[in-house]
Formats: sequence, structure tokens, C-alpha cells
Amino acid sequence: MNTTQLCVGALAGITLACASKPTPITISGDSGARASLAGKWAGEYNSPATGRSGSIVFDLSPSGDSASGDVVMVPRGYGRPLIPYGNASNTAIGATQTGANSQVLTIKLVRVAGDTVSGVLDAYRDPECDCPVQTTFTGRISGDTIDGTFTTRGTQSNAGQTGTWRVKRTTR
Repeated sequence: MNTTQLCVGALAGITLACASKPTPITISGDSGARASLAGKWAGEYNSPATGRSGSIVFDLSPSGDSASGDVVMVPRGYGRPLIPYGNASNTAIGATQTGANSQVLTIKLVRVAGDTVSGVLDAYRDPECDCPVQTTFTGRISGDTIDGTFTTRGTQSNAGQTGTWRVKRTTR
């Protein structure tokens, strides 16, 4: 494990530990499919194309009808996590971030059907174009692991940037 990975992991852990309460996620799908996601999940994502990597954490109640989740995204060379697009503190690329919650991106929607899960992150500010971007993701559930891919699109570019993600269930 290199120094950058250690720093990203430490920063993600601190950020998530300081977050007061994750934003609720809307879950859609039949009750059996939603139940297959029950538990706490944690993992990482990576995009070699953009240099962005970070952590993913979400928690789904055993009844399968309510969830919360956050993502911490740290682009290589940027030195700090990206922030949600709507935050008042992100009016410029070099903006000062106030509070740990402003550094956590939220999962907006999750759909589950059979062994497939998909979803969308709330818009966040891309430091390269200083514009809003949105990420969609899909994955395949296999026991206590979900492996998937994601695509990020913004207003400045029609070509999506892609990457991979993986989470493991830590508790049921």
C-alpha cells in the first residue's frame, strides 16, 4: 500500500467518522431484492482515467426499505475530497471547505432487481471543469460482495468517464 492510498484511506475514515448522519437513500425494487442488500456495506472505487478513488459506505435496514449512504471522492493531485455541487462553499475550484459534511457526496437513488443494483450520486463539482457532474453506477450482488462499474458525465463533456467499484457487507 503506498502513501497516497494510506492518506486517502485515513482522510476517508476521518471524514466519514465526522459526518453527523448520512442522507437517506431512496430504494426501489421488490421486497426480496431489497432484502438482499440488508446490512452495512463498505468498499472503494477507482477510475484510472480520472485518477479519482475513494470510499463507499452505505447501510440498509433489515426490513430493506430504508437506507443511508455516503461516498468520499479524492482526485489524484487535488489533495482533498470533492464536494457536493450545491454547497455554498464550492464557488471556485480552490474554495475552502467548511465542515466534514461538505466533503461527503451522497447516494441519491438505488434500484435493485434480482442480483443487479444500480443508482445515482447527487451532483458534485468537478475540479477540472468547475462544473456539475453526475455519476451513475451498476453492480452485481454475489453473496456479501457487490462488484460494479460507474460512469460520470458533466455539462462540459458528453463522453463519460468510467471506473470500477467494489463493496463488501460488513454486518447484516
